[in-house]
Amino acid sequence: MHSRSGTHAHIGVSVHVDRSHAVVVHGSAVVPVQPSAPARADLDGTIASAVSTAVGLTGNGPEAVTVDISPMLLEAVLRRDSDLPRVAVVRIVPRAATDPALARSPAEVVERRVARRFTVPGGHDLLGNELCPLDRGQLAAVCAELAAGTIRHVAIVGAGSQARPAHERDVADAIQAAVPGARISVASEYGGQGLVAREATVVLDCALAVLTDRLLDRCERTLRRLPSEIPLRVARGDGGYSTPSRIRANPVVAFGAAEALELCGAAYLEGLEDCRVLLRRGDAQVAGEVRRGLALVSPAEPAGVGTEIVVPTAVLAPEPDLTRDGVPSRPDVPVVRARHEPQLLACVGAAISQPTSWLDEVAFIESATELESVRRDAEERATAIVMANGAAPGTAYFAEASTVAVPYSPSGTVRIRVHAAGAPDTGLARPGPP
Repeated sequence: MHSRSGTHAHIGVSVHVDRSHAVVVHGSAVVPVQPSAPARADLDGTIASAVSTAVGLTGNGPEAVTVDISPMLLEAVLRRDSDLPRVAVVRIVPRAATDPALARSPAEVVERRVARRFTVPGGHDLLGNELCPLDRGQLAAVCAELAAGTIRHVAIVGAGSQARPAHERDVADAIQAAVPGARISVASEYGGQGLVAREATVVLDCALAVLTDRLLDRCERTLRRLPSEIPLRVARGDGGYSTPSRIRANPVVAFGAAEALELCGAAYLEGLEDCRVLLRRGDAQVAGEVRRGLALVSPAEPAGVGTEIVVPTAVLAPEPDLTRDGVPSRPDVPVVRARHEPQLLACVGAAISQPTSWLDEVAFIESATELESVRRDAEERATAIVMANGAAPGTAYFAEASTVAVPYSPSGTVRIRVHAAGAPDTGLARPGPP
């Protein structure tokens, strides 16, 4: 393929345990990177080779390097002998679970990351009404036990904290004061629904912090050794990217990015902004959607984890071959069969990714005017986040902005989801909505 003039080279890197992969995207040219020597197929060598390839293509360094660390995160979570730190879980609910099954996570890979569980009476309902006052005496006892022990990673999940995080914040502040060096993750950072899914999310977030820091440190050290100053970006589970500092603060946001990037990469290679993409998974076939260059995403259960998390990842559904040539008939949208290895597709998806943000919240409204105000506030906050993740001013748009009634809840209870994106502040611009 020939390069389009006036475009910047972007690098996408997919990081795996055995080796790393990279491509350089320069306009319509997609160049897989070959390490300078077999021993340089590690992360450092792959990034250095990719930058050298970009310089050869353009005469300048790349505009940015976007890394997908999600294969490493998933491998560490699934491996039984992983060195990920174990986590203390603090639940803020009216009373402790009496059934042992309810006291545990249903997902084994999540539960084996849990070293201790504590319950502090408190919490709110979905509308932010206090279920019971926060038990300060029990909180003091939990803080004393954590300070006397060796656990330094704490995941906090409070009932209703997505509507009112006050109890979660009080618990986090108390634990931070008692254990100054503790790494603390709180569920209110992520929104979403369901205590099980929200707890799994913060357990993984807390456990993955050290590995995430280590991987991003390597990337940043490698880029600092190179002649020019090259920004580092990190792929998100929704197929977009964020800044390293934001991923360090919320590592689980990078979890599950590979599938969304594969979808976007396959669409890009076909020159399509809207399509249905078919991916091979062993002997099976799964399908995902791409709209305006972004993968369709939703909170879901990542492969192998065993429970849903509230961070959005690509929506993939089994799809059998329906026609003789193996491509189902979809008159409404082009259908693309991925023709390349998953690692290459993920690298392309990372290289051409956009800054994104995601909000998933519950609100109570009593009028159409209030609904509009709540929706506008959510959209403004999502726009602020996507700008902080690297979007150029004035380019933010909404890939999804939905407001639906929450079933089995008081009238007026709505769930608001906003998926925002924007053009990168430099380089590969993507069109927004018409």
